[in-house]
Amino acid sequence: MSIRRTSEAGGVAAGLPFSLAGEADGVCFISGMPALDAEGRLAAGTFPEEIERAWRNIASIVEAAGSSVEQIVYVQCVLADIDDYSALNDWWRHQFPDVSTAPARFTYQAGALPFGAKIELQAVAATRR
Repeated sequence: MSIRRTSEAGGVAAGLPFSLAGEADGVCFISGMPALDAEGRLAAGTFPEEIERAWRNIASIVEAAGSSVEQIVYVQCVLADIDDYSALNDWWRHQFPDVSTAPARFTYQAGALPFGAKIELQAVAATRR
């Protein structure tokens, strides 16, 4: 089995101390991403703004890894505040209006997130190989 790692993606901070994605046997694991800007700083904003930026980071990474957002099969959503759960659901319904094509999801609240983020997303995608 060969493992392919992705260390760069457009618009995502370079120089992080971990791979942005790792792919093996047709499965691509995307590292957790908060709403970081291209310099690696938190693009702090409202919850909807942060989730949108975090999702753009995930999308950039999955594309750089040779897959696509349509191939994402699972998303883990880590919230700094569980009270944002309904806002997450609102965003999710807008992002995936057809539940038959929406990825599976797991959501929980953490005690704190890196950089003081409101949300961090992690994903698993099938590859197009």
